[in-house]
This record gives sequence, C-alpha cells and structure tokens, in this order.
Amino acid sequence: MKKKIAMLTAMSLLTMTMTGCLNNASTATTTAAPTEASKAAEEPSTAEKPAETAASEAVENTTYKYNLDNIGEHTFTLSTTASSGSALSDVTNTFAKKVNELSNGKMTVDVFEGSSLGSEAQNLEALTAGTLDMAVIAVEFYVNSIPQLGALILPYVYEDYDQVQKVLESEAGAYANEQLLNVAKVKNLGYYVMAFRNMYTTKEIKSVDDLAGLKMRVPESSLYVDTFKMLGAAPTPLASSEVYTALDTGVVEGFENTADSCLHMSIFEVAPYFNKTNHLNAPTTFSMSAKVFNELNEDEQNLLLEAGLEASHYGLQSTKNSDEANRAELKEKGMIFVDTDVESMRNKIDYNSYEFMKSDEAKKLFELVKANK
Repeated sequence: MKKKIAMLTAMSLLTMTMTGCLNNASTATTTAAPTEASKAAEEPSTAEKPAETAASEAVENTTYKYNLDNIGEHTFTLSTTASSGSALSDVTNTFAKKVNELSNGKMTVDVFEGSSLGSEAQNLEALTAGTLDMAVIAVEFYVNSIPQLGALILPYVYEDYDQVQKVLESEAGAYANEQLLNVAKVKNLGYYVMAFRNMYTTKEIKSVDDLAGLKMRVPESSLYVDTFKMLGAAPTPLASSEVYTALDTGVVEGFENTADSCLHMSIFEVAPYFNKTNHLNAPTTFSMSAKVFNELNEDEQNLLLEAGLEASHYGLQSTKNSDEANRAELKEKGMIFVDTDVESMRNKIDYNSYEFMKSDEAKKLFELVKANK
C-alpha cells in the first residue's frame, strides 16, 4: 500500500508517548527450512520437472509457507537511518530485493536511506500510527519505550555472532517480538545481527580507568546511558548526524558503535583510537506497522516473514565478512588499534543495577537469553 511521502514526513513529526501493557500470548518459534541436500536425495531435480511444478515447490521449500496465487500487488515504503554503502544499507536493500523476488515482482519495497523520512523516533511514531509501512529500528532504541527489551542486549552477554543469531531465532527473540507487537504495535519481520560495538576516542582507553569522566557519545537510549555511567564515563546522548562535529569540536571525546559506522561516518578523521572493547551487540529489526501488516492476507504476511528471515541469515554472514574488512580499512586509514582490558570493563557491569531488570518481563527475557545461548 503506497503512502504519500508528504504524509509520511508530516506524520513522522508527530510526538507520541509510547505506553502499553504486555500480554502473555505465546508465539511459535521459527523452524529451520529443509536443506537442499535432503530434498535432492529424495526428489528428482528441478530441471526434470515442469516449470509450473518447480515454481510451486520453490515456494513450498521455505520456512513460512505461502501461495503465490494469493499474493496481491503492493508497494511498501521502508525508512532507514543507514547511509548509502554501509553494511546496514546493503542488508536493508537485500530485504527489499527478497520481497520482490519471492513475490515474483508483485510486492515492491521502496527504501529511503539516510534518515530522509525522519529519525528512528519519528519512524516509530509513524509505524504505530500506520502512516509508514516499514522501518529499520534498532533494539536499543526500542528500550526507551519498552525498557525490558534491554535484557536482550545487555553488555558482555554474547561471545560471538552465531550465539546472537541463535538467541534471536529462539524463544527469547519470539518473546521480544510479542512485546514489540503489544506495546509499540509493530510486527518484527526479522532481526539483523550487527557487528560488536567498540569505542573510538581522542585518547587511548587501555582499561576502564581511562574512561573516568570521558565524554562519550551514546545513542539516545537509556540502556547506553546507564551502561556508560557504570563504566565511569560521562555519557552524552546525541543524534548520529551530530557526532562528527561534536568530536571535532571537543563537545565529546569518544564515540561507540560498529566499525562499519566508524568507517562510513569518517570518525577516524576526528577520533584516531580504535579501542577493542566489543562491549555490546545490538541487533536491529525490520519493523512493520502492525496496522499495515494486519491488512494483508496470511500468504502475504508469510511471504514478508520469509523475506525477513532470509535477509536475517544474509545479514549474519555479511556482518562477519564486513566487520573484518572494515577494521582492516580503518587500520589502513591510520587508526591506532588498542587492546583494551575488557575484563576491567566487564567487572564494572552489574545487570541488577539496570532499572528495567526489576520487571518480571525483563527477568523472563533474560532467562530465555541465557537458556538459548
């Protein structure tokens, strides 16, 4: 369903207070799709079958089942803060391509990058109102309106990327999705595991002691503010568009994010130290307005969920490859890599000190995270 861009821009400027009560409805977890090898062992090749049969079975050989005959013509608008050329931009556009491919061109997703349709806050308001179809919104941002989701992305919870993906495809990810739907009125079509976050500063951070009083730019998220207070820094929430200038003028002395963001925002020009802290992994979501999603039939809904799952798997491998490549490029650009004492930082984090961890929902989510790692 096509939206007028003018309406999107206007509605995204509305201010809304996100409140809501969580329900306890259960959500089924995703099951793995049959492997190509197992299919090949049992059935003749696609080349030996009529084209119509092959096309039908291609649709069936998915996690989410749908009938192409029941897919209507739709054009969706998707907003993202990702800059062109970044890993996030690549995965977002891959999701859009998946929707188009799986629907045989019946469904189109128009991607608007670089916050051209507003910030994550504005996008979320529009999703809830149903005036925007889709947006890429990070889990860390949702913590502002759904605090208990912070239990999904606490610092130093995950050891590697596969572990993050495993948790997100488990009961933990499904439970988090319930809360997104109940509170924000958003249907999560899939998670994208982004790179581990590190600190980029104007001075070396060899241990947690070097963070004392350091003005560190953090996202506009209570989870990050609380985390960097525990680490002894002076967290300073700023929009991403303000970071470069803030570092250049001394308003802040550090920036924490992925290597991808550091590279594509040219942070290496104003903050020469790459401190290897790997302090947090915060996935993002392919979020869709529940109002828009519910207007679709079941086959159309399943197709979008399949596209989200396939983009999620593509994104995991993309993150593994791009994070390594981005670090290498940053080193070529002259960044000084520092082997920070990670344990000194980990020891400062007290999960029970986060206010949201007092809620039953956060406790349940955290137990699911630990059980599915």
